[in-house]
Amino acid sequence: MTKKLPVLLNPYIKARYPYNKLKICRRCNYFTVLGDAKCPICGKAALQSVEKRASSMLQRSMWKARLIALLIIGAGLAMSGSTMQSSLSAAGGLALLALLWTIQRRSTPALLRLQLQKLFQNEAYTLIAGLVNDRDSAIQVFHSGNKPLAYEMLREIGALVHTDQLRIEQILLLQSFVLRKDMDLMLDPLLMDHFNPDLVEYIGELAKIRRDLLKENTFRYILVHEAQILKMEHGENILVGVAGAAVRMKRYVALYPYLVLRYARKLPKDRFLRLYRIIQSSPNASFGPLYEEVMNTYNEKFKWDEDFQRAGKDRGL
Repeated sequence: MTKKLPVLLNPYIKARYPYNKLKICRRCNYFTVLGDAKCPICGKAALQSVEKRASSMLQRSMWKARLIALLIIGAGLAMSGSTMQSSLSAAGGLALLALLWTIQRRSTPALLRLQLQKLFQNEAYTLIAGLVNDRDSAIQVFHSGNKPLAYEMLREIGALVHTDQLRIEQILLLQSFVLRKDMDLMLDPLLMDHFNPDLVEYIGELAKIRRDLLKENTFRYILVHEAQILKMEHGENILVGVAGAAVRMKRYVALYPYLVLRYARKLPKDRFLRLYRIIQSSPNASFGPLYEEVMNTYNEKFKWDEDFQRAGKDRGL
């Protein structure tokens, strides 16, 4: 068995949109999600956010529209045959400029999003090449021995690149670390459609230290691949751990009662006590066979346990 490494991971800084961390070089148009100031390709301190680049392009487009409006106004004034016509042309031109300015100002957020979309479409090849280069840089860091930094780099790339290959690389690195409760870990972005034993083992680890990360997508993944998980060496233990994580919330018990039912009897005492309290707190809920299984297990194993008796007294049972 490979010895796991005790590591410190920097917290992941979330952005409102994944592209908020994406930068582009003013010199060579190289895209990167890892660069801070210097471009990894040309070496120049010319990186800027894609939003700033899109904003500059939008401002140029807006000024072009204003310049065209000014030319139209100038042409109108030049063709005016009298002072009255000149005054009317000037007044109309100023009104047109004011209207154009107001429309541009109010529509700037929407226009900026369109400009970003246009930038990504026009530079699609360069964008993909830049992110591929970022991934290659992360692999080089991994081979140099700095696994925590390699994971952090892949984590940043993974916010933009949603491929199973990248997910697997992150999971394998995480599984080489000694995972702790205080680490900034994630799960939902690493879930895949197909069965992956490394992902399942990672889920099993999180079920021990970070149950809060196991949510609906995880429970659905486990249900879909339950038969394959049972064939794994410690598959049943992982499923018991996942069922124990599900009893963290009454909502999950109601959504996935049969997952909990199949492993309720093997839950550790503290998790079964939690499940017992959920069942007892909602006697009218339609838990069906799960209610029967919980009560049978309670009568067989925990009926005379002080913690369970105390829970019954608290409920007035």
